[in-house]
Amino acid sequence: MPLAFHTLLKPRSQRYRARYEAVLGTALELQLQADGPRQARAAETAVLAEIERLEGIFSSYLPASELSRWQARGSARVSPELRHLLYEAESWRAHTYGAFNPAAAALQTLYAQNPQPGEAELEALRAALQGPLWRLEGQEAHKITPLPLTFNALAKGLIADRAAQAALRVGGLEVLLNLGGDLRHLGQQRVRVAVAHPFSPADNAPPLARLWVCNQGVATSGPSQRGVHLFDPRTGQPATQVVQATVVAPSAATADVLATAFCVLEPMLSLALAEVFGVGCLLVEASGQTHSNPRFEQQRIH
Repeated sequence: MPLAFHTLLKPRSQRYRARYEAVLGTALELQLQADGPRQARAAETAVLAEIERLEGIFSSYLPASELSRWQARGSARVSPELRHLLYEAESWRAHTYGAFNPAAAALQTLYAQNPQPGEAELEALRAALQGPLWRLEGQEAHKITPLPLTFNALAKGLIADRAAQAALRVGGLEVLLNLGGDLRHLGQQRVRVAVAHPFSPADNAPPLARLWVCNQGVATSGPSQRGVHLFDPRTGQPATQVVQATVVAPSAATADVLATAFCVLEPMLSLALAEVFGVGCLLVEASGQTHSNPRFEQQRIH
C-alpha cells in the first residue's frame, strides 16, 4: 500500500486496530480510539456495514449492484447515493478537463486486446469518450454512452469517507481508515502519514515523504503501484509522464479523484488545479523529478 500511518493517543482512551482482506477487492486497515471495547466494536461494525452497503450500490464488479443494474437497463430511477455519485463524477470530469472519465476503462480494454491499436479505432473511441455519458433528470438517470462505466477512482474515496463517518456516529472518538490506499482521518488529533517512494520496491524502504494530516483524506495513484493502467481520455494514449500522484484533501473522495486525474494531466496544470481546489499534492515524474505545492509542504514533516 502506498500509505502508512501512526496516531497520537488520548491518554484516557484506548486504541483498537483491525485489518481485513478482500474488502472491495483490497485491504482495509482500521484504527479507532474509543472509551471501551463496546464502543470500538460498534464503530468497527458500522464501518464494515457501510462499506458493504455502498459496495452494493457503486460496484461495477457485482452484477447485482445498483450501478450494474442501471447500466444494463440504460434508464432507471436511482438512489440518492448513486445520483450523488453520477453528479460528482460529471462535475469532476469537467473540473479536470476530461482527465477523469468514468468510461476510460474502455481504453485499457482496447490496449489489452491490441497494444498498438489502429488509428481509426483509437480515434473512434477517443471521440466517444468526449461525448455525454449520462443524463440526470430529477430522480431518473439515463445512460447515453454504450461504453461501460466504472467509478472506482471516486467511489472508493467516497466509501472511505462515509465509512469513517459511520464509525464516529456510533462511538468512535478518532477514526483512521485506510481502504486500499485511500485514507480518511476524522478526529481532533493529527496523524502521521508516510507516502511510499515509487522507485523503491521494498515495503520497508524509506518513504518519499512524511506529513501530518488532521480531518483530511489522502490518496496516492499511479502506474508505479499497479503498472500502466491509466490512460488519457483526451488523447487515447497511456498516461506515463507522472508515475505517482499523492493528494491531501478535505475528503478521501476529492483526494481519490484528483490523484487519478493528476497522473493524467501535465504536472504544471495539476499544480494549478491543486491551488484552485485547495489541496496539497506531490507528483513524481518517470524521470524522477518531483513537484509539490505549498499546501503539501505546509504539512510535510521535515
